[in-house]
Amino acid sequence: MRCLLGKVQAMSEMDRRRFLLSTAGTVLLGCAGKTARSSTGSPCASGSDGGGLGYCLVERSKLTVPGAHQLTVGEATIMAIDDQSAAIVARDDQGHYALSATCTHACCTVTLCAGQACDSPVVSENDCALPKKGLLPSRGAAFLCPCHGSQFTADGSVFLGPARVPLPAVALEFVGDDAIVDLATPVPTSIRVRGTTACSG
Repeated sequence: MRCLLGKVQAMSEMDRRRFLLSTAGTVLLGCAGKTARSSTGSPCASGSDGGGLGYCLVERSKLTVPGAHQLTVGEATIMAIDDQSAAIVARDDQGHYALSATCTHACCTVTLCAGQACDSPVVSENDCALPKKGLLPSRGAAFLCPCHGSQFTADGSVFLGPARVPLPAVALEFVGDDAIVDLATPVPTSIRVRGTTACSG
């Protein structure tokens, strides 16, 4: 440390200035790269022309959820772009559907319930990590908000507060086995998708 300090003190004023400017430039470039990355620059999302959901900071993006077409009846999967934008793809006996996975109470990402009392939640990691999968209960809570305990049923309806507004249903289509969830395009909760064709239930 003393040796390094001696070298820095021995630098001319011009050398020190150059060193500091160069270091500051490197830090700024690194930060700029991180700040500039949006959902449209992420590996699992692209831009959407939809109007948005109008709550929290949910990205106006289309999220690609790998393998979601392979869900069996009674299964759901959850995947997150970041801590403000995430999607649930689920399948019931009428087909596949998608919900925003951002809690309508205080903007936390919900988890998939597991266990009778939703005591073993399945948590989605951020940054486009591979989706997590779980079983949907036939009744009761299917999704849990870890921040304040709100619970939602399989169709997104509020089961237990403090949330008062359901998880919004959003547009869904398939490209092969991958689901494309449009987080900026709300749809009626009755919409189901089979293969690549949408139908209302």
